Amino acid sequence: MTNTNKTKIINIMPHGSCYHYSPDEKPDYWWEKPDRSWLGFWAREWPGLLGEAVLGVSDQYDWEVWQPDFRADKIYTKQLDSGLIYRLFPAKEKIYRLGVRPQNGFFSKDMVLRLKKIKETPIILTLYNTYGFHIPFFIEILKLFGPSKRFPIFSLGLGMFKSPASELMEIHRPLTYLCLLVEFYRQKKLLPYVDIISEMADSSLPEIRKVYKGRMEKLIMGCDFEFWVPVPSPELKKSIRNELNIPQEKTVFFASGNFIPRKQLDKLIEVFRKVSERDDFFLNITGHGDESNIKLLTSLAENLVKQKKAAFHSYVKVDELRKIYWASDVYISVATDEGGPVSVMKAMACGLPVLSTPVGNTAEKMMKHGVGKIVSIENYDEWVIAILEILNKEIPKAIDIKIAEDSYNWPNVAKQYIKIYDDLCKIYF
Repeated sequence: MTNTNKTKIINIMPHGSCYHYSPDEKPDYWWEKPDRSWLGFWAREWPGLLGEAVLGVSDQYDWEVWQPDFRADKIYTKQLDSGLIYRLFPAKEKIYRLGVRPQNGFFSKDMVLRLKKIKETPIILTLYNTYGFHIPFFIEILKLFGPSKRFPIFSLGLGMFKSPASELMEIHRPLTYLCLLVEFYRQKKLLPYVDIISEMADSSLPEIRKVYKGRMEKLIMGCDFEFWVPVPSPELKKSIRNELNIPQEKTVFFASGNFIPRKQLDKLIEVFRKVSERDDFFLNITGHGDESNIKLLTSLAENLVKQKKAAFHSYVKVDELRKIYWASDVYISVATDEGGPVSVMKAMACGLPVLSTPVGNTAEKMMKHGVGKIVSIENYDEWVIAILEILNKEIPKAIDIKIAEDSYNWPNVAKQYIKIYDDLCKIYF
């Protein structure tokens, strides 16, 4: 049982369990309902991983992850061996009238009621956001609890914060400009109720400042440097390549991530198609996405796959994913924007050199230490040149693993968060 005298860190997720990624696979923890349908959660979501890390280095806090779930008919609770508690809350879709245009989102009455019940106890409420403060339910929480709140609110950014002020500089339809103006003034009004906003990359901090005058922090997610390690031996690397049907003599590139446009995996495949006359490379891609993006990427890579110069791996379990890292020579991350990404942290932990666009915390770290290869976001000819250089044995330098470990190993990351929690407790409790 948790110690009720401890400050409880409540982490509200912005989405439900991603059942659609593995519709035939039960989650790590699940319940069967009376009608024989089921629901559950995966323990590898970011709030859970961060919680495990925090609880692993400090006994001063309790940790709960709250997740909305359209399948839930009541609150489902599971306490893990670490002491971390997951709760799935009944939720429904709701059309919010936040401004000029209606906006779809989720709403959980049970979450609101539970917050009201425990608001007088020591809690730190953490709201997980990407690309700014856009989740309608989180806006409702600020409206409900902000004016008279008795607890700190921490907005933890996992992507690239973008303020409505910056979006106004882009080309939109007339109604969109009006919506952005409304959102800008709404954020200016409500964000003062937030005690801290964090993001992972330096480039996000000026964006936050456009709508928020409070405390900002640069905080990241992490990586397990005891699991993600360089391949133990050349013999094991050869064995894994044989298992994955990769010729031993080829230079193996690896890219992973959600199959969404901003990851630019379609552009990456097109670049490799431009060098397809060569027979000295192999491209591995892992990830998941909706049906349309899966079809797009598989269609683009069809000829490379037929030529045995590329392979797709669907969403894979962690042991199999590590094998793909170990089989590789170079990791590639070419997104238009990133917060971390953790996929690059894993590559660094495995001792791989990285080819990356100049986005995210890992790219900042690479540029600081003069390692890896940085290419422009949209200059695809530059990508071709960089890949040809690597194929001609101009392999970029990998970051020193000790430097990466100091920055990204979970215990080190957790200590940075604990400092924040300690500060908030001194102010409120």
